[in-house]
Amino acid sequence: MPESVHGERLTYPATDGDLRAYLARPTAGAPWPAIIVIQEVFGLVDHIEDVTRRFAAEGYLALAPDLYTHDAVRPTLDDEDIVAAFPYRGQPEKLAELPPERREGVRRALEWLTHRNLSTYVPDLQAAVAYLRSRPDVRPDAIGAVGFCMGGGLVGQLVASGADIAAGVIFYGPPPPLDRVGNVRCPVQGHYGGEDPGITNNVPAFEAAMRDAGKDFTAYVYPGAPHAFHNDQRPSYHADAARLAWERTLDFFQRHLKGAPVGAR
Repeated sequence: MPESVHGERLTYPATDGDLRAYLARPTAGAPWPAIIVIQEVFGLVDHIEDVTRRFAAEGYLALAPDLYTHDAVRPTLDDEDIVAAFPYRGQPEKLAELPPERREGVRRALEWLTHRNLSTYVPDLQAAVAYLRSRPDVRPDAIGAVGFCMGGGLVGQLVASGADIAAGVIFYGPPPPLDRVGNVRCPVQGHYGGEDPGITNNVPAFEAAMRDAGKDFTAYVYPGAPHAFHNDQRPSYHADAARLAWERTLDFFQRHLKGAPVGAR
């Protein structure tokens, strides 16, 4: 961890009791603009904590909620079973194609993926906004959110819930319900893989809905990049796309968080 960054684990008050989180912040210069870093399907893992520290090194207080704090099933599932389950959504009968020793783990992961409702995590993210606003070392006018995969979709749902944040960045997450984009109150930026049709093919409709509602949305598609191209701890990592998307994300937050005058919202 850079000497200029302090990291800690804490809890904040949320819908169903305190939620675990990882927080990283600069060691000087408060009050800071803040960013909520929203996890991939794997949870609050080393990669998400690393991304949180990267934002702190750029001058932000960054908070990564553990959205599985109250989930009794997720800790019993293997990450690779979750990855393997994705292609079988909507066609569980094809699990018979798997080797017998893999079927039960993937079946359980598929059941979890199928029956959970991502919108149930939104109140915990709204609570994160409230928690950051309550901190004297955070600029309440300059709170943003960024999410990856599942977390990218949750950024979309958070902004479409009408959350009073200043900027949102989606990394290869599904769009929110299009009939709710009128609730969006901040600029939104999206990053999508050219080789991720299941997500990227939905972007034009999202763009059109945002445009028709008079909302600020900029989408970037990275040719040759797969889903989860930003995660440098998985085989999907695409260095060129990840580097450019990170630069664009930092520029976006610079303009909409650091560039926002105090008290502007």
